Amino acid sequence: MASLKPTQSIHADMQRAIISFTIGGYWTPDAMRAFLFELGEAAKPLMKRHEPFSAMGDLTEFVPQDRETAAAIRDSILAGQRNGLQRFAVVNPAALVKLQYKRITEGVEVEFFSDAAKARHWLNTGEQDDGAGRSEPMPNPITS
Repeated sequence: MASLKPTQSIHADMQRAIISFTIGGYWTPDAMRAFLFELGEAAKPLMKRHEPFSAMGDLTEFVPQDRETAAAIRDSILAGQRNGLQRFAVVNPAALVKLQYKRITEGVEVEFFSDAAKARHWLNTGEQDDGAGRSEPMPNPITS
């Protein structure tokens, strides 16, 4: 079982235009807003380039959050989308976290993955690796 203690890390890959983060535990709304601010600061150089960028979140140790915290996450994702966030890959979410993220990311191009390599492949190509070395283009829910 995941620990409830909040944990996080953020990495910005400017060359590939990907913001990666790991987040775990249960967060207060204020602590989540502080993390999301830090995440936004890491993405700021990409946003200033006025080019699309992607994000990958490893939610292996993340647990479902209360409504106020989930709303802060949704607001951050929507702000990112307005500022160039093209794709968001979620890695290893627990079943309830996946359900919560599906609800709060409605209208945003988000995919869920069991491993980071498949998530990175999708972020870089827009295609999901079917596990047999073949890739399937993903429909874009915004234009489909």
